[in-house]
Amino acid sequence: MRSLALIAAAFSLAAASPPALQPDLSRLTETHRRDLQCAATLALAASAQAQGDDAAAAFPPLAARGKRYFADVGTRVSGEAGLTPAQVRDLLSADVAALQQAADPDAALAAALKPCLVRLDAEIPPLKTPDLLQCSAILSLAYDEVHAREGLSPAAQDLKTLASVLSAREHEALVAAGKSGDEADAALALAHDAMLKEAFDGDGGVEKYDIAHCYDLAKPDPKSHY
Repeated sequence: MRSLALIAAAFSLAAASPPALQPDLSRLTETHRRDLQCAATLALAASAQAQGDDAAAAFPPLAARGKRYFADVGTRVSGEAGLTPAQVRDLLSADVAALQQAADPDAALAAALKPCLVRLDAEIPPLKTPDLLQCSAILSLAYDEVHAREGLSPAAQDLKTLASVLSAREHEALVAAGKSGDEADAALALAHDAMLKEAFDGDGGVEKYDIAHCYDLAKPDPKSHY
């Protein structure tokens, strides 16, 4: 089971601050409590996935959606219940501790996750699975962003390589489908521009896609020589 330190690092709930003392919980509703418990549960599950936990691999991808749910719940409960971010953090910490201290933490997490996935789906739609063309645009945009911030860092180089692999595969597929080289290039450019607009559409942007699927599409073909 993953530590609370990993969760805090992954989701940045609140800046480091002293423990909140005797919060007034009179405005904290049962709905708030269930939302907080699910936020903690989803955080633990997403952290387990990030660490390569075999059991967590059976869960749907939770990194992007879990983070958004975690942040939305924290903000909503803080505002509606009149609690500070530090007080909300402490409530979440208690929920995490309860799961970690169960007789079988992994079983407790799996059981708690089932109803929380229903709440997650109701608030944040499941991730869309991007196709090869969309993936080539997504990773190209990711490279542009990282390169602008870090220059040609190792992370930027990796993204550039992955984007190039996907673009080449899509270009090849389009040509095989009967398009000319120029038409294939134009289709890739249009996909890039469309994804760039979508990134700022206020409706989840690129994060509504299952980007992990793009990394799967970029894996070497097992039939190839590399």
